Amino acid sequence: MNIACYLSDPPKGFETYKSMIVGLNTCRLAHSLRENPVIREDWIKDFWDNSTAKKGDTVIKSKVQGKEVSICEQDIRDVLLFGDAKDDPTEYSKEKVMEVLVKMSYEGADPPPTIKKLLHPYWRFLAHIYLVCISGNKSGLDKLTLKQTSAVVSVVEGWNYNYSKSVFDDMLVNVKTLNEKYWYKFPRFVQMILEKKYPKLPVTVKTYDVKMMNHLVFTWINKKSRENVWIKYQNKRNLEKFGAFSEIQEEAPAQINAIVAEEHDVEIIEAPAGVQEPIENMTGWMMMMMMKKMKMLMRVK
Repeated sequence: MNIACYLSDPPKGFETYKSMIVGLNTCRLAHSLRENPVIREDWIKDFWDNSTAKKGDTVIKSKVQGKEVSICEQDIRDVLLFGDAKDDPTEYSKEKVMEVLVKMSYEGADPPPTIKKLLHPYWRFLAHIYLVCISGNKSGLDKLTLKQTSAVVSVVEGWNYNYSKSVFDDMLVNVKTLNEKYWYKFPRFVQMILEKKYPKLPVTVKTYDVKMMNHLVFTWINKKSRENVWIKYQNKRNLEKFGAFSEIQEEAPAQINAIVAEEHDVEIIEAPAGVQEPIENMTGWMMMMMMKKMKMLMRVK
């Protein structure tokens, strides 16, 4: 699907997701989630219709609007800004992954696969974001492979993970010469890479009408399972927020270092005859009288 993510404050009633949104906006996936370019339909179709590669290749070659283009792992790294390295892993052992899934209140068996709906709704939201916005899945958005689960837990725990290679590998299996049933995969990422790498490509008019994820995703993630569904989250464990998506600490208002006057510090006294306004405290009254005397002396001189 490869759509842009919803990264604004959660709607009323879903305030517990504020820390999730803050985490998504500050984690290494943030740029790849939020970028939402105008997607040129002709560019995407040209790229995949003309794509060539052999199994094990490190470059996908193609033609877009008659111009030779290519995409490799490093291009993905340079454009999507995952902050990863070519030597980082793309998969962890199921035992290591399961340790984190347990903290995420997962109620399923050891992966693979990881059943998305058996995660606590808070963490289910993160898994859904990864599948819909970053993975190459066209369908099958209810399960994560071990590779995809590794990607999700890595962003939570801050583990090294090669997201760039993971995306490239997903692109490679979709190349026309390797897959007769290829489809127009990763439209957002392909558009971003082509724009960056080939700024002089002819601009075409026809565009994809790709809608961004909106606030309704919170309602969908939290909807209750039907009674007749055989896989259902039981809410057996309390939610634990941790890692990049820990509970955020709201900043307390800054204290103002000011001394507030008590009532007895200022005394309003009645003004003597001939004075129109009340005078605050006796000191003020005495100063006024002294000034009057000085004026009278000056007149005498």
